[in-house]
Amino acid sequence: MVAEFLAAIGRGTARWLARLGGLARFAFEALASLTSIPGAGRRVAGRILLNQLRFTALEGVGLIVLLSGILSFLVIQSSIRQLGRVGATDLIGELMVVIIVRELGPILTALAVASRSGTAITAELATNTVLGEVRALEGMGIDFFHYLVLPRIVGCIISVSTLMVLFDVIALFGGFLAAGVEGMNGGRYLGIVFASLTTQDVVLTVLKGIVFGTVIGLLPSFQGLSVKHGPTEIPQAVIRGTVGSIAFIFVFAALFVTVF
Repeated sequence: MVAEFLAAIGRGTARWLARLGGLARFAFEALASLTSIPGAGRRVAGRILLNQLRFTALEGVGLIVLLSGILSFLVIQSSIRQLGRVGATDLIGELMVVIIVRELGPILTALAVASRSGTAITAELATNTVLGEVRALEGMGIDFFHYLVLPRIVGCIISVSTLMVLFDVIALFGGFLAAGVEGMNGGRYLGIVFASLTTQDVVLTVLKGIVFGTVIGLLPSFQGLSVKHGPTEIPQAVIRGTVGSIAFIFVFAALFVTVF
């Protein structure tokens, strides 16, 4: 009984390590393909990149604005009420920067993009694989990384980074409205927040945008292109891509907190 249990754990661990190794190899091949993309391929990849930016960044603006506005308004309004009772409203700036700008903003932005665009990337590439389009590209001597993977990874990096900045701007505006509702002077609120904001917070936001964007572009692409047998695997690939992206986002978020 114990031996069977340990054997099951060993098999599960081996499969997990094999998938992780496959993902690492996929990431290395995607990075290596950057140096070999031809001139004509750059134009095609550029068009795919623009489509990815339109779908991920532009069409995701509404969701990010809604999340950021509601979250910042509720957090700042509640914080002003509670801190005002003990005369510590100067801590509003630290709360705004630490909780929203540094932590919740990047995580919620990445989760929104992963849930929306990550699932679309996995489903699209899985469908392309099932329909034989990937094999057709390989048969013509075309590196599918140039057309199917790189534009999506770069598009996700740019989109996530841009949406994180938008999240912070809207959060600042939402907090400003909350401060006004609670009777706090808007100028004082802005002064406290900007005094608490440091260069490190800006650098961390950029780094998180790059890391989270890479995860959202890379893992769904890997899962989508790993479909082998038929259309029935597409939903499973979408689940693996989405759940895996979310898991990696939280892992890297924890690493950022630990390191910085």
